[in-house]
Amino acid sequence: MALTVLRFNFASPQGDPRTQSRLLSAALELAQWGESKGITSVSVDEHHATGHGWSSNPIMAAAMFLARTERLIASVDCALGPLWNPVRLAEDIALVDNMSRGRLFTTVGLGYREVEYGSLGVDFSRRGALMDDLITRMLAVWAETGTWTRPHPTLFVGGGVRATARRAARFGLPLSLVDHLPDIADHYRELCAQQGVTPAVLMPGPVNRGMIHLHEDPDRAWAELGEHILWEAVTYGGWSVDQRSLMHLPGVRTLEEVRESGRYRILTPEQLIAEIRGADQYGPLVMHPLVGGMPVDEAWKSVELLTDKVLPALG
Repeated sequence: MALTVLRFNFASPQGDPRTQSRLLSAALELAQWGESKGITSVSVDEHHATGHGWSSNPIMAAAMFLARTERLIASVDCALGPLWNPVRLAEDIALVDNMSRGRLFTTVGLGYREVEYGSLGVDFSRRGALMDDLITRMLAVWAETGTWTRPHPTLFVGGGVRATARRAARFGLPLSLVDHLPDIADHYRELCAQQGVTPAVLMPGPVNRGMIHLHEDPDRAWAELGEHILWEAVTYGGWSVDQRSLMHLPGVRTLEEVRESGRYRILTPEQLIAEIRGADQYGPLVMHPLVGGMPVDEAWKSVELLTDKVLPALG
């Protein structure tokens, strides 16, 4: 069975609070209902100064999902570490870890948007040092207070460069890579071996499966719903000239470019079933049901096709 993930960021083109309220309510209902049908996790992230209602507090967002569910894992991908007060972040994570009995998995990363640092009054040029201080102090807080998960809540160091690998190994923490980067993973494992640390790497597979929306007629879906996907792809891709993550599409402008990229995919249930059955290791199956402010009824149709047709066929 593939790991099934529902990704949510609550963003929409206008960033209207009423729209965001509908998206938040729908996301919680989808997660709660999805858990009962075999969906295993939700993923949330953090961005600031977007003007579009993008999730700005992933720990709070994760807590909302965990409070409404019993088994679902909430994955923070990722919290922008240097923008947090270390004690506050450690205490917030500990609170959610205790409430959920260990179902919160948090990745801390540096981020790459200077405007986010500026909006919170943090020096972008010091982000590496700030991250080191953050992790040091978080681990100290957890050691002093104790948490449900021992020796501390699940914490990954996220990124995609050798410095990320060095930081993770130095602190004895698992590494979460933003893309399929075996050289970085090997470097991390070598450093762990030198320091007597047991390595743990979370890395996407060599095939980028993208984020999936299920529909009985993909061509019609692209024509009728593609504007929502295009908006997010253009917005997210415009934040950097470099590919910053598995889903980042710098410079993308047209719907055809988005379709060809494979980062966002619309498939029939039968196509997805065949794809999973034909793969040796499929990797996580990531759904993004409310992408770009997708109509709530269309989001439900997509997730219901997963739970009613795909998951039963896969056993």
